[in-house]
Amino acid sequence: MSDVDSRIQELVRRVRGIADAGAPEPIAVPGDDALGELEREVNRLIRASDARLQERLLFAVGPVVVFRWQNREGWPIEYVSPNVATLTGYPLEDISSGRRPYASLIHEADLPRVFEEVTTHSKAGAAWFVHQPYRILHADGRALWVADYTVILRDDRNEITHYFGYIMDITDQVEQMSRLRAQEQVIERIGSPILQVGRGVLAVPVLGGLYGDRAARMTDDLLSAISRTGARTAILDLTGLQEIDTPTVESLLRTSRAVGLLGCRCVLSGISPVVATLIVKLGLEAQSLTTVATLQDALELALGS
Repeated sequence: MSDVDSRIQELVRRVRGIADAGAPEPIAVPGDDALGELEREVNRLIRASDARLQERLLFAVGPVVVFRWQNREGWPIEYVSPNVATLTGYPLEDISSGRRPYASLIHEADLPRVFEEVTTHSKAGAAWFVHQPYRILHADGRALWVADYTVILRDDRNEITHYFGYIMDITDQVEQMSRLRAQEQVIERIGSPILQVGRGVLAVPVLGGLYGDRAARMTDDLLSAISRTGARTAILDLTGLQEIDTPTVESLLRTSRAVGLLGCRCVLSGISPVVATLIVKLGLEAQSLTTVATLQDALELALGS
């Protein structure tokens, strides 16, 4: 077999490898003749094929599912990454066949909004955009919240031909945020109740952050209660605060100073290391504060005075 024939056979073997979605080894030393030019082009194809293969492997597993939709009614699916079954519950063949367009996966209550977002960003000439979270329907009937990062593909005439979507299940995050909002609403409704816990002693369990109107309302209610009852001690109990931030600490210190102006001693109980650190870090005046570790300590201090 001549050297040329051998080289041609190597070229054929590598082209077949590319056609079979593989990534064959590049030709080590391309020749300097006309056939060498072809060998260099095949090497370039091998490198490009290997890059595409690595990209497909990247999305074969993991949380992100890649879709390629046609810019047609219902957004027919031309390509989807192999991990789509994990997200949707439908077999890869069922989705990649095109029988099930992407719009059919979207929850009917969210579909108009998703369509409007696609239309708005497409007309605006965007290259990509991020959807507001929306729901898709799993094969078992569950509604899953997804994040959708969409890339718009246009042809030489600037006409939209396809959309690439990078989809990720964020149901756990959305449900957690929903629970937090529900807790905040409960706390907002409850407010900070003012309790008469002894003769001349008021206690306020502080729940949640103190911002804006809520902080002002708690301070006003406490000052009114002090004036009405003639209380000598007001306890702000922080035991129920699992997290605390700078605005909350500042609000508590302002409330404490306002209480002192009425001749009432303010005691902060349940002071955690985090709160103590914030007070020091902010350089806030804490000399006039009376602080104790627990509510029981605060009650003993107030009732024993």
